[in-house]
Amino acid sequence: MREVVVYDFDKTLTYRDTLWGYFTYCGRDRAFLTLKKALYMGAMLLSKLTLISNSRMKACGVALFLRGEERDSLERLSEAYAKQIALNRLYRQLSFDRGKDYFVVTASFEEYVRPLFPSHVDVIGSRLCYREGSVAGVAQNCYKELKATALKQRGIDQIDLLYTDSISDLALAQMAEKICVVKGDSVKMCQSVEDFRECVAS
Repeated sequence: MREVVVYDFDKTLTYRDTLWGYFTYCGRDRAFLTLKKALYMGAMLLSKLTLISNSRMKACGVALFLRGEERDSLERLSEAYAKQIALNRLYRQLSFDRGKDYFVVTASFEEYVRPLFPSHVDVIGSRLCYREGSVAGVAQNCYKELKATALKQRGIDQIDLLYTDSISDLALAQMAEKICVVKGDSVKMCQSVEDFRECVAS
């Protein structure tokens, strides 16, 4: 059976979160951009305080910055944004041996994550929904337990090696034989799920 290797994306293969940058990059030519940024920052704060869900925060960002954008135009913007993401050493060292099955499972949108990987790497992320060729909202928020659900829907019940930076990927860690915690350019192997909890907390 082929080895299954799974990567988170934000702060696992990048130096920082990428969603804020994506929204502001794609929405930079829109009217009232400063106001929209302030409203979204408010939504992020409410989410951090658990007063609204992560899904609602993300839907707010899509409504403010992406709604109505034509699919072809957004595809070009997404590819351009992907090229400016600060990718870390782990990403730069990836070779993606064709003898293994690789998955990038991320809460970020597939639109800008997918261009960063070869076609044989399966990118599973949050997805936008479109109506009549334009962005209408969020079709899927691939976050926390939903990451594990998305993998299981593809017939993956066990992960041989998981790379992540966050306790939000606990559901993936519970599926993994080996877990590597990434911080910047450093990678630390954890011996158990409890060890993983301690690694991400330290």
